Amino acid sequence: IQTFYNRGVLVERAIGTVSRALMEATVLVLVLLVLFLGDLRAALTVALILPLAALGTFILMRQFDLSANLMSLGGLAIAIGMLVDAAVVVVENIVTQLHDGAQAKARLPRLHLIYRAVHEVAPPVTSGILIIVIVFLPLLTLQGLEGKLFSPVALTIVFALLSSLVLSLTVIPVLASFLLGQGGHGDPWLVRLLGRLYLPALHWGLRHEKLVILTALVLLVGAGALYLLLGKAFMPTMDEGDLIE
Repeated sequence: IQTFYNRGVLVERAIGTVSRALMEATVLVLVLLVLFLGDLRAALTVALILPLAALGTFILMRQFDLSANLMSLGGLAIAIGMLVDAAVVVVENIVTQLHDGAQAKARLPRLHLIYRAVHEVAPPVTSGILIIVIVFLPLLTLQGLEGKLFSPVALTIVFALLSSLVLSLTVIPVLASFLLGQGGHGDPWLVRLLGRLYLPALHWGLRHEKLVILTALVLLVGAGALYLLLGKAFMPTMDEGDLIE
């Protein structure tokens, strides 16, 4: 009885840790959105994808009889940072279209500008999300213990990404029509600062392309050599007196 109680306490602590990591990741994503978008309304519009995508993920998990366990919640925590990718592109293009339409004093309706903005970025956004989904699909072919451990993670990530894609192309434009202002906004201070640091490095790299390529190859070979020296094991060695089936 004591053994089962200890296991229950460990599982509860593990799920609590994953839930806390999920909340911390959400807060971090919100802060980064405000810093990089530089527009509170745009950041709020993008941030709304997080609870909606999580809701869509849980619905799909329910349909596929996947429980909210340690591994599936861990997969959702991993996917948090990727859920806003499509929404960021969509919202930024909507802001640009609204800004350009206002400057040109176009007589096009506001909803038509939003539709045109979403239509422009829909193919690349869909392609980008599907590429990420394809990366995780091989995990679904694992069998045995590996499959039991990693299949819920892969399924949850796939469900979350597909939910975010559908919502970014349907719900987010509708929310943007209510939340976004008419005018555009310039680059925030953080983006301008990073640009001042990045552009000189980019120009230097273009002027010394052979050195850059050689350095990249040396680092690649070095990383491969270090990889061969690392120990490799599927599960760490543990002596807890338990049997893993």
